[in-house]
Amino acid sequence: MSDNSVLKARLARLAPVRDVSRPPLSSEDSVTVLLHRTGKLDQPIALTRRLFAAGQTLKGAHGVANRLAADGSAVCAVAKDTDLPALARDLAAMNVRLSRRRAPDSAPDIAAFRAAHNLSQREFADLMGIDVRTLQNWEQGRNRPDPAVLSLMRIFAHAPDVFEAALSEPIL
Repeated sequence: MSDNSVLKARLARLAPVRDVSRPPLSSEDSVTVLLHRTGKLDQPIALTRRLFAAGQTLKGAHGVANRLAADGSAVCAVAKDTDLPALARDLAAMNVRLSRRRAPDSAPDIAAFRAAHNLSQREFADLMGIDVRTLQNWEQGRNRPDPAVLSLMRIFAHAPDVFEAALSEPIL
């Protein structure tokens, strides 16, 4: 008999034991969210319970609470049918901000994006670290950039200085 079974048997003599284990969420049944601590994490048990109610395993929710306490941020998956605005309100009361990754654009107009930043094809390809022919294929609709490239483009559009700082190094 395993230690877990022995413990369940001992606890069952005291009161009925509810099995709260469940399989982890699959990628089709979940949405990835980002959690950031905005103040003191003074309700870790309530946070763990709320994440469990949103589809996390109990162990996973406990790990998220520990990461929030230690690092101030965590990434986790919640059930796709979770009411995210309600979850965000509940977590905000616990000093935790909830956000989710933006959905990728269905068909970004890369030529318009490049033109809006006054960059030639060669300049933009060099900036993104790709071959100019790859860029031309994207602009002509023969291929589509992968989500990582689209994320880089979004970062460049919203914070070009951060993009430059992350991908370049000063000479002197």
